Amino acid sequence: MSGALILRRILAVAIFAGAVLLVAHLIADLNRVKALKSDLGEINNVRYGLLDADQWVGRVSAILERRINEFELTDQNRPQIKQAVEHVLDTLINEVEQYLRRRNQPSGGSWMDQVKGALQQGLQDMLVDFDELRRKVPQYAELVLEELSKPEAKRELKAQLLGFLQQASDSTFAKTDRTRLEALLASHDCADAAACSAQLRAEIVAARGPIRYQFAGVVSLVGLLFFICLTGTRDFDQTRLLLLTGATLILLAGGILTPMIEIEARITELSFQLLGEPVTFTDQVLYFQTKSVFDVVRILADTGAADMLLVAVLITLFSVVFPALKVIATYLYYYDFRGLRHSPLVHFFALKSGKWSMADVLVIAIFMAYIGFSGLMASQLGGLRKAAGAVEVLTTNGTSLEPGFFLFLAFVLASLLLSSVLENRIGEGPSS
Repeated sequence: MSGALILRRILAVAIFAGAVLLVAHLIADLNRVKALKSDLGEINNVRYGLLDADQWVGRVSAILERRINEFELTDQNRPQIKQAVEHVLDTLINEVEQYLRRRNQPSGGSWMDQVKGALQQGLQDMLVDFDELRRKVPQYAELVLEELSKPEAKRELKAQLLGFLQQASDSTFAKTDRTRLEALLASHDCADAAACSAQLRAEIVAARGPIRYQFAGVVSLVGLLFFICLTGTRDFDQTRLLLLTGATLILLAGGILTPMIEIEARITELSFQLLGEPVTFTDQVLYFQTKSVFDVVRILADTGAADMLLVAVLITLFSVVFPALKVIATYLYYYDFRGLRHSPLVHFFALKSGKWSMADVLVIAIFMAYIGFSGLMASQLGGLRKAAGAVEVLTTNGTSLEPGFFLFLAFVLASLLLSSVLENRIGEGPSS
């Protein structure tokens, strides 16, 4: 064996070892980022914000409290406020008078009831002069304004309004279960959701750079390994084939153990005016999922339903087991390892399993799912913006393909290339 060939083999082994280390780090970092993104999506979930009655009570209460504290009677606003109070008092007097008249003159009663009602109405007219009350409405309005200008009246009004608002919320809406949110805040050692959200975003951004370099490194090293092993000589020794088989399986492991697609629908900002002040909700996550092939299989299996278990088995067989066995069986068949070339199982996976392997179909399915989800999210969020009316809504469709998809795509291409090379050389026989 020449020195150049030995050097190429040592270089190939070093490249393979580097690819193994890089893909191990990449898998760990991608799954760590997946966990961070999942926690961030949960912390910003719409049920803890826009759909949480306590959030509305807090924001509306703050506005009411500021408005009451800022309320002052001045020479400029006194006429308008007095006019409003007079209108309320006048309406109240009219409603009371009409109610008493309806009560004193019931329809459909006997003549005794009619006489009784007339006597009651006459007595009422003698004791209560509603016309006199209406004439004194301006005087009553002045007294009301004087009371409103007192600090203790402000405090009482504020307490009554805020108490009524809280009571209405408690009796109308169910309490939001915040157990999961509180557990996440505690696990990340955060004081509140806003601080935790900022912390998680910073960690995700910090991890993106190394992940990009690791991903590029894995693909580059595997590509370089294929180039070194497939060029320079016609001899195709067992070591090079073993390295290429291992490199292909490395890509498969990265593809199935890391997220392939990320689906997110988010209300970036929703704002409207209440009593002249803005009410704003930001980063409200409507839906978020980021899953790997194994995550999907586990979720399907956890359901326990027969149809879901069948789908999980089919995904595992055609997307993981069959592609991996085809690559391994091709290696065993080419070198007739321990006479396994004549094994029906090795023969099937090496030469006839191509039409059963659905790896390439899975890649297309994931890509089409990405297009479909992206279009669906964009359409639905666009409809939300149009239906908002006076409410300003900014939405974000965060659907994206993740590195796991591209690693799986690289595996498909690498396995096709390796299978093609080996099928062309099977007739030539392996080199020693």
